[in-house]
Order: sequence, then C-alpha cells, then structure tokens
Amino acid sequence: MKEEQNFTNEQHAEYHNLKLKSIESILGVSAETVGLSIIPLGTIGDITVGAVDMYYFPNHISGTGFTTMQLINPDGKGPKNKKGTYELIAFTKQAYNNPEQDPPTEFNRIERRFCDTFSQIAGVASKKDFNPFEICQLKDDNGGNKYIIFDVYKEFKIGKQKHHLLLCHEIFEEELATVDMFGHKGFVNMLKMINIYPYSDLDRNWVGVR
Repeated sequence: MKEEQNFTNEQHAEYHNLKLKSIESILGVSAETVGLSIIPLGTIGDITVGAVDMYYFPNHISGTGFTTMQLINPDGKGPKNKKGTYELIAFTKQAYNNPEQDPPTEFNRIERRFCDTFSQIAGVASKKDFNPFEICQLKDDNGGNKYIIFDVYKEFKIGKQKHHLLLCHEIFEEELATVDMFGHKGFVNMLKMINIYPYSDLDRNWVGVR
C-alpha cells in the first residue's frame, strides 16, 4: 500500500507495538510466528504487487483469527470506510499450526486463501471504500470468483484514536440470491443466528432457499 509520507523504522516499530497491544486486548495474545511476505505489499505504477504480512490469533474464539497490521500508518491514517479506519480480520474454525507446514494442512490452505484476499483488498483500499455489509467480488488462484461480505467485528483504540477490525467473511456465490432476498445486514444476522459467523470455512452447506 502506498503511504502518504515516509516514517522511520522506529516510528513504525513503536506504532506497531501499540497497535498489536490494542488488538491483543480484544483477541488475546497473538501467535509468536508472523507470516511475513516475501515481497511486501506495494504498488508499481497502477499495479499492486506483493502480499500483506499475516498475524494469527488462536486465543480469542475456537479456531484461529487472521489480521493485517500494515494498513493504518503511524500517523493514524489508512484506508477508510463510513465507520473509519481499519485493519482486516477473518476467521477459520481450523486450529492454528505452523503457517509453513509441509505438506500443507486445511489451516495452511485457508491461511493462504485469506492472505490473498487481504492482499487484494489492501491493494485497492486507498482508492475504494469497503463498507460494512457490502459485498466485493475477488478472483481466486484458479481464476474463479470469491465473494466477501464485510462487517465491523470490533473497535480498538491507539492512543485516543478509534479504529476497527473489518471482518472479511467469505460466502458462496449461491448465497447472493439469499442476500438479495433478506438484505445484506439481514443475511449477516442470519449467519450469526446459525453460528456460521464469523468463520469463512466453506466446508458447509450454503444458506438459502433451494
């Protein structure tokens, strides 16, 4: 992501620690391992390259949470929607294990899928709003479509400034008709009622009228 100004390594490190401490107060202690990208997320002209770093939270709810930590800059600025500035979050029911496990497990596969999702969203977030209950369509590694519905998961503060964790909840293409029928917020509430929310695992039946 393109930054509005340059910051020193010390500024980044200090702000990162404050951000992590604030998010850990909500999600519990993060895993010691960080999924560092080989090529950091950035832009070359109008082309987005690289990927976000992945942070793992196995101590919040059953399964594992993933977050970004690079979107909000040390000056408190970053991508915004109608609720303010945010970092991204997603969840799997899979228990945390080493992100570099070989051969890969189901956890590793969904971790890579969400690294790609986060990276695609972060790559355009400075130009496009991603608002709660809206749906965006992305491409997966196989050239197919994947669909993300957003929600404000939790708010957090760094100093006196409020931010939020914007949940990226993957849904089935077949569920878009259900969204049209019940409305975006109604569909999210439905996912909550049947205990699918906030998990993005797709080893489930899709929700809707068959």
